[in-house]
Amino acid sequence: MTDYNGHFLTLCLMATGTFAIGTDAFIVAGILNEVSDTFAMSPAQTGQLITVFSLAYMMFAPLTAWLLGNVNRKPVLQLALGLFIAGNLVCTDADSFLQMCAGRVLAALGAACYMPQAAAAAAGLVSEKRRGLAIAIVYGGMTLAIALGIPFGTFLATLIGWREIFLLIALLGAFSLLGLSLTLNTITAPGKHTLKERLAPLRQKAVLTTLLITFFAVCSEHIVYSYVSVLLKDTQLGQEAVLSLALLVFGIGAVIGNIVSGLLTDTFGSKCVLLLSVSVQTGSLFLLTFYATSPWWVLTIFLVWGICGWMYLVPIQHHLLSLSKPVGALTVSLNSSVLYAGIAAGSMLGGLTLYTLPIYCLPLLSLPLGIFALLLIQFCFQKEKIVTPLSEK
Repeated sequence: MTDYNGHFLTLCLMATGTFAIGTDAFIVAGILNEVSDTFAMSPAQTGQLITVFSLAYMMFAPLTAWLLGNVNRKPVLQLALGLFIAGNLVCTDADSFLQMCAGRVLAALGAACYMPQAAAAAAGLVSEKRRGLAIAIVYGGMTLAIALGIPFGTFLATLIGWREIFLLIALLGAFSLLGLSLTLNTITAPGKHTLKERLAPLRQKAVLTTLLITFFAVCSEHIVYSYVSVLLKDTQLGQEAVLSLALLVFGIGAVIGNIVSGLLTDTFGSKCVLLLSVSVQTGSLFLLTFYATSPWWVLTIFLVWGICGWMYLVPIQHHLLSLSKPVGALTVSLNSSVLYAGIAAGSMLGGLTLYTLPIYCLPLLSLPLGIFALLLIQFCFQKEKIVTPLSEK
């Protein structure tokens, strides 16, 4: 392995790919009204594009990791980005909702194939002591997508149209593909695990309970996030709609939450951070039921929500690793699939709710799901009298 500085450009190109994928994964929430108007459909129906993408990602991530385990990582990354680009081009030219769904499935296939391979490839490019930094750079593209890509894309869609947003995302993917084709060297195939090995951690009750925490916490917030453009449609700050600004504030909060979550877990342990983040997120979403029309309340709530919504994944992953050390990487990969299952369930439940109830009921519906996640946290850690911080392990 060569040093980190010699591969900084390659790592940045990988991060460009994760930035494009992160923006693509959540951009529909910001442009839901525009897409609904184009296809003459209700937001509840159009919101199922989020469900389609998330379900496809959930299924394809473990499947592609299994099927492509013996394939060199460079062609896998090239194939993944090619599929991702093709999926977004289909969305750009879609004449029907069915074509949009097909494009989202194709993009999800590429994304599910790319994300774990990019992280593994980044770790393989540098020395062992630099692996954490390399992976952080690659996944930093995802955080940057939440902070800047989605709010900027949402704002830009009002100026140039939603189809052009998917075209820009495809161009970002193409830039990453071209750059990696030129700079990335051959990386040895990692070898593959059987499906039985990949699913083995699910036989542990503690692992299954922890995965359910992820599912219900994510589901509770994406009932609201998937339809945030509808919820804030008439909320204005002065003469301007508050949506893009709210998403920007949420993204800033996500960056803060992502930074402090590891430090807090090191200091206070997984249980404490989980209880704090899920409790505050649940309370913040509940407040949106009453204050969604007040711009300053919205911005405050979105900042707090962004911080807490990006705090609970680190302690969950740490707890999963401590529960199943021999197959820790496989357990964490299962958590990624469950995360997208939660997004899919949240967007689907939110859409079903909008068929019968007004939009302000969505934050109210997230309350029981958040409370159930808190009960699962208590159950998961009930046998642990003291939660040992990471630094003492």
